[in-house]
Amino acid sequence: MTATPTLIDFEQIIEALARDPRIAPDSPDWILDNIAAGGDKLRVLRYVLKNTPNGSAPKLLDVGAQIGALALFAASFGCRASAVDYRAFANKYGKIAADRGVDYRECDVGNQPLPFAENSFEFATYTDVIEHHSFSPKRVLREIHRVLAPGGRLIITTPNHASIYNRVLLLLGNTVNDNFEQYFEASADSDVYHGHHREYTRTELRAALEHTGFKVKECRIVEEPLGPLLYYFFRRRRRPVSGSRVRNILVRTLGRIWEPLRLPFGRQIWAVGEKERQ
Repeated sequence: MTATPTLIDFEQIIEALARDPRIAPDSPDWILDNIAAGGDKLRVLRYVLKNTPNGSAPKLLDVGAQIGALALFAASFGCRASAVDYRAFANKYGKIAADRGVDYRECDVGNQPLPFAENSFEFATYTDVIEHHSFSPKRVLREIHRVLAPGGRLIITTPNHASIYNRVLLLLGNTVNDNFEQYFEASADSDVYHGHHREYTRTELRAALEHTGFKVKECRIVEEPLGPLLYYFFRRRRRPVSGSRVRNILVRTLGRIWEPLRLPFGRQIWAVGEKERQ
């Protein structure tokens, strides 16, 4: 591995996971799709490594780990990584993660405390998860604060509800919520819809951190990286390019224009909260 994480490094992690014989036969393609979102994982891990003293191995907890990609990626660069998610994910990916040095535990963060002692981690990641909760994230943020060591940092990424893309959609009379058919039909027999329940503005996310004891180090609008998406769909996978993929590429290309102007129009919020030292 190189000293600085790269997309190639992340791709190797995802490919190894997709090839594992314990993975269900219908899962590899879905797992490989994570390569297209590799830019976000790179941004998070590079931040962790940049803010870790040389020679140390930071303890990191990934909350809402799903397939465990971020924790596995962090472990490959020397982090002592742990992860939590619902039973369905922990049962599928926990043993695979354990074989690669990740402590992956089952936890329903909406109803259960995190299964770790106080002051256990230097970093916690909570990426593209908070918008999926059907409940207030207050209890989850308090638990993350509890398990972080003094000076430990929480990294959150989530869609920006006030993005220019949402504003244009509303202006045209369209919804900014998840696809209606997906919501109305696909989850009709489920107790809980697993898509986005509430997206946040920068002001709201800052307030959520402050109200749960964090000192806000960063809370800014960022763009979704274009490179990993192009790499995956045009170079790596060579899959037919659908209309939705073309739109996604177009939106990320527009983001390259907005970002240098430092306007709050981007699709994502990046926030870092610190547990203050005693």
